[in-house]
Amino acid sequence: MASATKADATLAGVVSVEAVAALSAAARESEALRARRLEAVRLLEGMTLPHRARHLWRYTDPARFLPSADLTAPAPTEVTSQWRRDDEVVGVALVAGGVVQRVELAEEAREKGVTLANLHASPAEALAHLGTAVPADHGFIETLNTAAWRGGLLLHVPAGVRLDRPLRLRFAAPPAGSLALPRVLVLAGRHASCEVIEGHGGGGAGAQVLGVTEVLLEEGAEVRYSLVQKWEPGVLGHLTAYAHLGPRSRFTMATAVFGGALAKTDVGATLAGEGAESEIYGVTFGGETQHFDHHTEHRHLAGRTRSNLDTRVVVTDAAHSAYTGLIRIAPEAAGCEAYQENRNLLLSPHARAESIPELEISNEDVRCTHGATVAPLDPEQLFYLGSRGLPRNQAHRLIVFGFLGQTLARLPEATRERLEAMVAARLHGD
Repeated sequence: MASATKADATLAGVVSVEAVAALSAAARESEALRARRLEAVRLLEGMTLPHRARHLWRYTDPARFLPSADLTAPAPTEVTSQWRRDDEVVGVALVAGGVVQRVELAEEAREKGVTLANLHASPAEALAHLGTAVPADHGFIETLNTAAWRGGLLLHVPAGVRLDRPLRLRFAAPPAGSLALPRVLVLAGRHASCEVIEGHGGGGAGAQVLGVTEVLLEEGAEVRYSLVQKWEPGVLGHLTAYAHLGPRSRFTMATAVFGGALAKTDVGATLAGEGAESEIYGVTFGGETQHFDHHTEHRHLAGRTRSNLDTRVVVTDAAHSAYTGLIRIAPEAAGCEAYQENRNLLLSPHARAESIPELEISNEDVRCTHGATVAPLDPEQLFYLGSRGLPRNQAHRLIVFGFLGQTLARLPEATRERLEAMVAARLHGD
């Protein structure tokens, strides 16, 4: 439990008006964007660090995400070969050290009016959407990001445009003792369709990453979004990713969390238009002393909306995972369907997992279900596989892939293959 002093600590002074103004000026941002940043600084001045009694911080000390480095200073980051060009995609962008290092977009996408660009220099009509899915007061992490983000990306897919190949957004975590605050804004016009893969990797021990992603879907749009995190050991990170859905739009998100010493995620969707659909699938695999803390939320604000969530967690050694999932249905959201499932598999007697499903339903004309399990490897399954001649390590792998298979099968092929390789690497040598 955090001390009373730390839990009640004010966040005033964490970032100054002068530093944010200088950051904005150096990036040659518009006055409107600068004003948005300064408003977030003023919000911080009235905030205190969340108390550990608050359920979303019950398992993680929020003080560990307080910046240990200057929020407004760029962190030089070595870009390794893992950030090479990917010919399977229609566009790729690389952000490292708080700087957009490279943006490449295929001619076929440019001809259709697709934009993939540096968020700092984006047009006012695009920047006006910042804070729609993740308001500045969503939480202290999001307020910090709104005030001092650097190295942001904008993706705009115009109305009626459908992209057959995915776009890949790559973020390199900073070196030891440094801080990164990436920001992503995705705008999908009416009846547009695209697939986006946001990848986070690299980093040094003690590095911090506080990222925010917003995805806005207009009427009839479809976005398939993958959030893949494979930081190096020792990284401390918090990633927030929310979508805002218009009428009859469809959003699918796949999350994969494998790296870092401490990783907290807050993902979800606001179904604001009638007939909107959202599906979120998650895979987490932790070992050694890794600590994962996940929160998901589906907010149904309109009628006849549908959401589905399926997250699978595997932990071994002394790793710890905590999950909190909320389904919220507004009084006017009649005829909704919502499902939520979280399953946890413990491969070690020292591994731990907690699961807290929550429902907040204000309309009787809905259908909602949820389920959660935390269980060790089934000794009967191991015995059965052993009796068929499988060595114990192969039996482990078969059970783990069977446990994750239902979720992995729902992911885009390219993402699924990469995640399966990550799982296999974690199981290697068992």
